[in-house]
Amino acid sequence: MAAFFSQSAEQAYNEDDEVSGKKRKIIIHSDDSDKDENSDDKSLKSGNAESDEDNNFDDRLEDEDYDLLEENLGVSIERRRFKRLKRMPINASDDEEEEDAEATKQDIATGLFEDGENVNDGRSSSVEPDHQVFDLDNSNEEPSSDEDDFIVDNNDRPLPRRKRYSGADSALNDAREIFGINYDFNEFNSQRDEDTYEEEDDDEEDTGGVSGHGSLPSRQQKKSSANNSTDIFHVYEPAELQQGHYTDFDHQIRCIDIPERMQLRATPITPVATGSDELDQEAEWIFKQAFSQTKILQQVEDYSSGFDDFGIKGPESMEKIKNVLHLMRNQHFEVPFIYFYRKEEIQPELNINDLWKIYQFDAKWCQLRQRKDKLIRLFENMKDFQLDEIVKNPDLPLPDDVRIIKEDDIEQLKNAQTDEDLKDAYNQFMLYYNHEIPAMQTAVKLKAKKARLLKKMEKRKQQLEAEQNGEDLPHEDQSDNELEEVDNNLKQAIRRGPYTYYRRAGLCSFAKKFGLAPEQYAENLRDNYQRHEVDQDAIEPSVVAEDFLGKFYQSTEQILKAVTSMVAIQLAREPILRKSVREMYIERAKISVRPTKKGFKQIDENHSLYTVKYLKNKPIKELVDHMWLKLLAAEKDGLIKMTLSDTVEGTNSSDFIEDFKQLYVRDEFSKNVQDWNDLRKASVELAFKNYIIPDLKNELRSKITTEAVESIIQLCCRKLSNWIKFAPYTCEFYNIDENNDTETWKTSSGIRSLGISYVPDSYEAAFAAMVAPTGDVVDYLKLPHLLKRKNSYNENEKLFKESDLLCLKNFIGKFKPHVIVVGGASRDAQTIVNEVRECLTALSDEEQYPAIQVEICDPNVAKVYSLSNRGVAEFSNYPPLLREAISLARRLQDPLGEFSQLCNSEEDLLCLKFHPLQDLLPKEELLENLYREFVNKVNEVGVDLSKNRIYNGALLQFVCGLGPRKSRGLLKILKDKNTTLENRTQLVTVCHMGPKVFINCSGFIKVDTAALEERTTDAYIEPLDSTRIHPETYEWARKMAVDAMEYEDENSHHVGAVEEVMQTPEKLLDLDLDAFAVELEKQGFGNKTTTLYSIRMELTERYKDPRSPYESPSSEELFTMLTKETVETFHVGKLINATVIGFRFKKPDTEQRDQTNPVKNDETELWECPFCAKNDFPELADVWNHFDEDSCPGKAIGVRLRLDNGLSGYIHVKNISDQHVDNPEDRVQIRQTIMCRVTKVDMDRFSGECSSKSSDLTDENNTWRPAKDSYYDQEAEEKDNRAIEETKKEKQQIYVKRVIIHPSFYNISFAEAEKTIKSMKQGEAIIRPSSKGTNHLSVTWKITDDIIQHIDVVEEEKSNVYTLGRSLWIGTENFDDLDEIIARYVNVMAGYASEILEFKYYNKEVLGFKDKAQEILKEQKKNNPTGIPYIISASKNHPGKFLLSYLPREKCYHEYITVTSQGFQFRNEVFNNLDLLVRWFKKHYRDPIVEPPQSELTPKDTPSDFAGLAA
Repeated sequence: MAAFFSQSAEQAYNEDDEVSGKKRKIIIHSDDSDKDENSDDKSLKSGNAESDEDNNFDDRLEDEDYDLLEENLGVSIERRRFKRLKRMPINASDDEEEEDAEATKQDIATGLFEDGENVNDGRSSSVEPDHQVFDLDNSNEEPSSDEDDFIVDNNDRPLPRRKRYSGADSALNDAREIFGINYDFNEFNSQRDEDTYEEEDDDEEDTGGVSGHGSLPSRQQKKSSANNSTDIFHVYEPAELQQGHYTDFDHQIRCIDIPERMQLRATPITPVATGSDELDQEAEWIFKQAFSQTKILQQVEDYSSGFDDFGIKGPESMEKIKNVLHLMRNQHFEVPFIYFYRKEEIQPELNINDLWKIYQFDAKWCQLRQRKDKLIRLFENMKDFQLDEIVKNPDLPLPDDVRIIKEDDIEQLKNAQTDEDLKDAYNQFMLYYNHEIPAMQTAVKLKAKKARLLKKMEKRKQQLEAEQNGEDLPHEDQSDNELEEVDNNLKQAIRRGPYTYYRRAGLCSFAKKFGLAPEQYAENLRDNYQRHEVDQDAIEPSVVAEDFLGKFYQSTEQILKAVTSMVAIQLAREPILRKSVREMYIERAKISVRPTKKGFKQIDENHSLYTVKYLKNKPIKELVDHMWLKLLAAEKDGLIKMTLSDTVEGTNSSDFIEDFKQLYVRDEFSKNVQDWNDLRKASVELAFKNYIIPDLKNELRSKITTEAVESIIQLCCRKLSNWIKFAPYTCEFYNIDENNDTETWKTSSGIRSLGISYVPDSYEAAFAAMVAPTGDVVDYLKLPHLLKRKNSYNENEKLFKESDLLCLKNFIGKFKPHVIVVGGASRDAQTIVNEVRECLTALSDEEQYPAIQVEICDPNVAKVYSLSNRGVAEFSNYPPLLREAISLARRLQDPLGEFSQLCNSEEDLLCLKFHPLQDLLPKEELLENLYREFVNKVNEVGVDLSKNRIYNGALLQFVCGLGPRKSRGLLKILKDKNTTLENRTQLVTVCHMGPKVFINCSGFIKVDTAALEERTTDAYIEPLDSTRIHPETYEWARKMAVDAMEYEDENSHHVGAVEEVMQTPEKLLDLDLDAFAVELEKQGFGNKTTTLYSIRMELTERYKDPRSPYESPSSEELFTMLTKETVETFHVGKLINATVIGFRFKKPDTEQRDQTNPVKNDETELWECPFCAKNDFPELADVWNHFDEDSCPGKAIGVRLRLDNGLSGYIHVKNISDQHVDNPEDRVQIRQTIMCRVTKVDMDRFSGECSSKSSDLTDENNTWRPAKDSYYDQEAEEKDNRAIEETKKEKQQIYVKRVIIHPSFYNISFAEAEKTIKSMKQGEAIIRPSSKGTNHLSVTWKITDDIIQHIDVVEEEKSNVYTLGRSLWIGTENFDDLDEIIARYVNVMAGYASEILEFKYYNKEVLGFKDKAQEILKEQKKNNPTGIPYIISASKNHPGKFLLSYLPREKCYHEYITVTSQGFQFRNEVFNNLDLLVRWFKKHYRDPIVEPPQSELTPKDTPSDFAGLAA
């Protein structure tokens, strides 16, 4: 490989280094741009770089520094008090004027334990009161101002400070193209570089003109002119620039010679130092964490075979893991390169998915290592501080509240393997040492300050000595200039927790008398025996407590309770204890589930959680991963409540806390010992129940959620892999008629495909698009009547349908597609396919066309593409449905390419449905894993930039080493130079690609050497560039070719040998590759046996497509595609509503007809057919004629249904009812809706057999319902059912029989009143007892046949509970007796209601439903567009009100008219008759609607009835 670069790219590298150097200079210049632009006089006063360095050096000194320097150097030094203030830009915001006065306060906990994707991203952490120290993540970095961090990206990372570049119209045009308005991206880099160089030159001119007196360019004028000019940074928002990869950060990624995906990883790839054993440690850690641990949850599928290999691996894989880490971290090789070109390093233990897993866990390791190192530094700083404090006063005893950090603590921290271990160590540190952190920070700061000052003094001495001796100044280390004093004096959080209070009360000494240190008890628990005996104090605890009485506590009981809590906190923060308990709890934890009131109603047998609605103590390890996500979603929606066990089974008892208590007691029986044992047990119980178990619950929920998310993500990746695994559609045509052009039907250069798309609406036009093999659209056809029926009763529809089919037939005959694809949007696709096949049959008969295949394809990708920005930009003048047809045709030509178009900054790929639980997954994580599937498949297939340019940009971003930014830059260079890639060497010489990126990507970029040979070119054509053979092994491939062709001179004709051996690959079989591999190993290349065999295979079949041939959808896939139903949503046992659409008859055969005896009805004197039950035959002969004419349909044997999901259904006569049914027509009617249960699903026929038996619907034996979980809590469900039944009984209306004599009074209930009044006339009323009490009556009167109103009557002045009151009230109206209520209230309202019912625009079908009224009004508006249609309907939901609906223009409005005893109430107005109301409404319908005052409401009305009456 070195030879390859030295021979072909030496000059290119020199040029590239020069360019890179300039770019690096530009970046540095850009970072300082604000300083340069805002400090006018500074650039004039600085004569050279050396004076600037001296000035910067002096500016960093303080008064104490100057005193020390003058004392040591013996010279007087000019002291610079202040720097020149920066000039604030004119258009600066108020936020910029108020810059931060102090450094950002960051939390150690957030710095240590923030999410991996936020590591080292420069964000300020949130402040937590109990854990505020200093920022461990950025403790060695320079502080940044809020201005620098003001503009951030989507991950809250500050964007690099951008220099304002002057722009031009060409830059704006480019910007418009990339951002959706014809933006090209190509010219802006050059424009930006030119502007940068101009500014750099201007800066040099400014500096150089100081010594002379020539005129200097005015920076102020230059800046103002730059602001006046329009550039893309002024036109577009930073978010838009970031989305288009047009920021300085994106430019930096393009320039750095590291694979793009490695640069963008949350935790950056870092090389390992030579001689370090970190790789061994990391390989062992990854092996244990990723390939040795079993999952907590049950996996929905076994990934250990087939798609993914995430099973347990043996220890021999550790060496392979180390090899992979070395290739990734030290050589920056991406996963595809390692998998394809370093097979000897990984096989057979690891596959490509294992490599991606190692890549993920490497990021976790690096993050863990960083956090661990920072925490170790924190421990060591505190240890040094404690030793320094002890040395100051070595004779003083240690205070009781001081815990010395030992080497064991630091060693334990170094052995931490998980984030939980680090968090435990950190929390323990904060418990014991939080109050000492301010003093420790001050001490660390003083030490660092002294060290910096001594270094400065030493450097200054060297400078003075060099000046006196006339020598060159020593080289200044740039890192020294960048060192700034780190302000660790952050504001300390005030700890107000209970432990701080206990410590201030001096209870630490009391806690030590418990006889066992927390770490000793933790070791006892870990080993499960009393490794450390309890030291018993001789004094009783109550007596010891008396010594602590004072201002903090006034009783011994308070003190004992406080010290118990203090010891509990100490135990709960012990890392060893937490680790041991964590393992035990995760292994034995159980979960219980109970539905809420909302969930009890909503979770029925059709719900996905029906089988686990009630769970009792189900082990977590037996829970399936996808079920956990469903439970989480249901808990979030308030349907269920999940609880994890508060304790688990112990070794010796049912509660492990009881076992742990025995490890903290002394085995004696004296009262003193028992009192101390009681305190110890109380501390253990408190530690577990109040601190440890709640934390472990949260940790467990987080762990299993992560597992479930990863599992579902893998299923989504499998779904995507199954979509993109197919090769382009291929077909061959044989026996072509001589009259046909045989060249037309050849598919060697690709296929022509015809796509047909539609929406399942016969009034919407369908489209057909013809696509050439290159992906270009040749022509399209609009088919407005394609979905109409050929056998329609409407003759016009039939003619239109035939016309469309004729146009489609001519369209096919004109362009001769190789394949026709129809979008599977609904079951109409099957009809279209049959009709297209009829057209093809006609063409075959008329013009002898070959057999053209018609396929049904899922339109999911086509629908997303048709609405995407790319689809709109590519075919802006086409309707979405036509773009969908184009995408369907292209999908068969290149499935991988068509899917890759959705991988863009808009994240269109997530619009596809991969899994029902997809919406519960984090989008960033899902998208990253989906993109890895594209990386795997694209590198497996390779990318040819000379073919199918439509997908070049989309596919190239997934090539190993590249990404969206680098691939776009590569295509931009080729476009600017108006050239194509003629050999892989041009990736370096022309595209200026660095060696690391070149090595990663070169083997996956294919060069079509056959096409290059056909045209004239001066470039060198390397035949191996058309293979997967990597350039680093070209020499071996040439050697193999020369040996196979038996050339005498091995140093010549290697090109001819390669070409010849590709023509006769069988000669390669004679080579002894094993011997060749041994020779290479002797030469130091290592074991390359697998590589040599791969080279031979590639020379035999160049870039053979490894993808599977296209397969038509299976019956199950077609069923799901066309019906959108899956085995989870439509299955045997499902309850479903269905509509009767007809009956199925069985015709009698000849023998049955001969043996039958027609029956005569004696009453009607008519004859009846014994089969179809037709009973209108006057004569017996008519019955026989009925048979002979074959007009008898036969006996009905079943019911035909249309299920709610659109599928066909059928109920056999024996499954209609539990009772015998002779004729189904006697039990059900056409258009009747019935409930049934699915008993069989026939996916081939898109139908299902059902049953409407009562026994099947109730399913008391659970024959059809989903089987409940084995841990289902049946007792809890029955208990809840009983409670609900009892509640219903309690709420049942209880009526007291009244002694009232009146013809309209009935002692009946509410239900009986409604049943009785149905047979009464409109306006009649029933008076009955009220459920509100014995001082109430209810008047029930009939408004319409379907609407009844109930009026509450309040009785006063009652002699007893049974008689009628002397004063009766309805709202504010008083009545003397029931006759007055009937006459003056009910009859009056009934009259008003009758007036509305007789109104000509009254509609009795609407029943006050707004949607129904809106449909009627829109239809009337369509017939009479200039009029304002309106209708009135009685409201079923609001008895006593009538809905007035009207449609002035496009929006429909609805208002209520209330019938009262005074008249019609409408908009706070009361009308005596309906005509007055209508006339007033027509004049004032435009007036705003005002809510009526509360006093005008009737007793049955509420303000909500009038609020928002207009729709």
